[in-house]
Amino acid sequence: MPEAGADSLLIYGFTAMIAHLSMSLGQTLFHRYLGHSRLGGRFFKNHIQFHHVHYAGNHVVSTHYLDNGDNNTVFFLIPIALVVGLSYLFLRLDLLMVQLAVMSLSFCGHYYLDNQYHVAGSWLSRFSWFRRKQQLHFIHHRHGNCNFAVIDFFWDRLLGTYRSLKPGRGFVIPIAAPRPRPSQAAFWPSNAGLPPWSAFRRPGS
Repeated sequence: MPEAGADSLLIYGFTAMIAHLSMSLGQTLFHRYLGHSRLGGRFFKNHIQFHHVHYAGNHVVSTHYLDNGDNNTVFFLIPIALVVGLSYLFLRLDLLMVQLAVMSLSFCGHYYLDNQYHVAGSWLSRFSWFRRKQQLHFIHHRHGNCNFAVIDFFWDRLLGTYRSLKPGRGFVIPIAAPRPRPSQAAFWPSNAGLPPWSAFRRPGS
C-alpha cells in the first residue's frame, strides 16, 4: 500500500510538471510567433502597439502596471481548452484535475509575474530570483528579439533566443509613465506592486 501511494504521488508530480512545462512553452512560443509577428493580428497589435510602446528602452517600469484594457487572455485560453479537451480522452479524472489545476496556476503565475516585472518597487523585488528574471525580461524589452519566456528562460536557450545579463553591468530603471486611473489601482493591487492578498485588507490596515 505505501508503494502504491508513492507511485500515485510520482504520477501526480509528473503530470503537474508536464502541465506547467506545456504552459510555459506555449507562452514562449505564442509570445515569439504571435506577439512579435503580424500573423498574431490583434494579439500582435495589443502587445507591440501598447505594451512595447509604454515599456521600451530604459523605461521599463512604472508606478503601476499600465494596461490599455485589451485582454490577450483569450488567445492563450483557446489552446489550453484544446489541450484539456484532448486530455479528457486519455487521462483518468484525477490526473485531469491535477493537469487543469496546475495549468490554471501556471497561467496565473505567468500573468502575475509579467505585471510585477514592470512595477517599480514590487513586493517581489526582495527576492533575488525575481530580480534576475526581471532583468532578463527587461532585455527582451530593449531588444525585442530575445528572452520571450516569462518564467522558464531555458526555453529561450533551446530556441536560440536567449540573451544573458552582462556581468558587472546594472540597469538604470526610471519610471516609465504616470500613475494610471485610480480605479484600476483600487481593484487590482498587483498593478501597484502589492501582494495579491492585500485586496482583502481593510482600508487603513
